[in-house]
Amino acid sequence: MFLPFLMLGQDLDARSPKPAQGSHQQRKAEAKKAKQKKKLDKAIEKGKKRHLKYQARQTKKMMRKSKKKAKKWNKN
Repeated sequence: MFLPFLMLGQDLDARSPKPAQGSHQQRKAEAKKAKQKKKLDKAIEKGKKRHLKYQARQTKKMMRKSKKKAKKWNKN
């Protein structure tokens, strides 16, 4: 009963051409955005490490405990 409707939504020809990925400029822009995001993530991680490095021993310990508690409570 529902089979014909499901068949219409699927591409039955496996050899059909794949859709174009866009122009050269578009691909270049997407690559640039991905590179910028990766660079930003790396900078954030580096900043976090630097911030932790500057802390006193007791503060590091407190931060670790707080991080563990937050992870435990936010676990879903």
